[in-house]
Amino acid sequence: MSEQRLRINSENVVHETVDGELIAIDLTGGSYYSLSGSGPAIWTLLLGGASESEICAALAVTHVGDPETIRSAVASLIEELLESELAVPGEGPGNGPAPDAPAEKAAFEMPKLERYTDMKDYFLLDPIHEVDPVGWPRPAA
Repeated sequence: MSEQRLRINSENVVHETVDGELIAIDLTGGSYYSLSGSGPAIWTLLLGGASESEICAALAVTHVGDPETIRSAVASLIEELLESELAVPGEGPGNGPAPDAPAEKAAFEMPKLERYTDMKDYFLLDPIHEVDPVGWPRPAA
């Protein structure tokens, strides 16, 4: 039996990375999240449907750190992402092989997920809408 694959809950979550920090908005609950440290790298691997062990293996290739610390941090973050429904169980082949080792590995930083609810009422009152090429609600200029 293979390890469970995970993926970002893209049906209910929008996200953007700004200056190394990932911001995610839960469109159903109205909370928004900040993900920093190694969190954005883990999120990127989840976008491809990686399993927990694949994430740990990829981070070991690109980061310097104690393997047990990395494993524990990844497991903890995944648990938080699943509890908040930012990530959900996935299917399919996943990311494939681990990334190539960079010329110089980055130091592993603990991932940090912070939840904010101060804008919850605004997000639920006027949710973010997908925009088609002609624009919404008015045509693009």
